[in-house]
Amino acid sequence: MTAEATMDEGPVATEDTGSSLEAAARSTVKYYAAWSFGAGLVAIPVVEMMLVVGVQVQMLRKLSDIYGVKFSEHVVRNVLMALLGGLAAESIGAGIALPLARSIPGIGSLIGLLIMPAFAVASTCAVGEVFVQHFEKGGTFLDFKPSSIKDKFSRAYDAARAAARA
Repeated sequence: MTAEATMDEGPVATEDTGSSLEAAARSTVKYYAAWSFGAGLVAIPVVEMMLVVGVQVQMLRKLSDIYGVKFSEHVVRNVLMALLGGLAAESIGAGIALPLARSIPGIGSLIGLLIMPAFAVASTCAVGEVFVQHFEKGGTFLDFKPSSIKDKFSRAYDAARAAARA
């Protein structure tokens, strides 16, 4: 397995065995989680969320290539909105907390720089995790049911947040 230098390419699988597919997929999730961290550093709230979703769309495009799943950007964006909608309360809270945190003299800027990137990485890792599991079981975007995996997604998100804190 090799890693390309651009976001468009991402990590590439070179073997077809199931374990190498999963390894390539997990490497891809890590790769795009790093890109989402960068997208989360943008200081414009609506723009940073659009960038994070764009990174996640690209990650899912790459995962679909790895698993040979037909990709539809329209379907993927709808699935992402359904998944991330469950995190809406937290992202709205972050949207309110971020300007307040940035206003604290001294450490405010540092706190502000960590809130959105942490959310971006955790949500990207959670999206990647649920799709890797889904694709490993032979699933596609068309048979993916966000409502049936909300709890699994929430647990993956919480685990990613906890890992980011450690």
